[in-house]
Amino acid sequence: MNADDVAARFIGELVRFPSAEELRMIRAIAFLALREAARHGQYRATFHGFCVQATRRCSLPDPDDRFDVDLCVSLGRAVVARSRVAAWPRPMPLPWNNCRD
Repeated sequence: MNADDVAARFIGELVRFPSAEELRMIRAIAFLALREAARHGQYRATFHGFCVQATRRCSLPDPDDRFDVDLCVSLGRAVVARSRVAAWPRPMPLPWNNCRD
């Protein structure tokens, strides 16, 4: 039995479990969606029936303030994952990057 043979039912709709390769691609798209939503306010992409959506929860963040991005991954009508992610408009400084020689 392979990943294409495994399926489940969700509200009368046949839902196929993703393969390992699809999961890796969806994870990469989710990271891209979070980054683009942080920059531009929202991002949406589809891949093999999956829909990845990310939306920034504020209009334009202050450059020094943290803000939230909502992330939702769905397959058809079934929500696979939904979360709120804390983000910053620019990379956080790391303590070891501030060392001087």
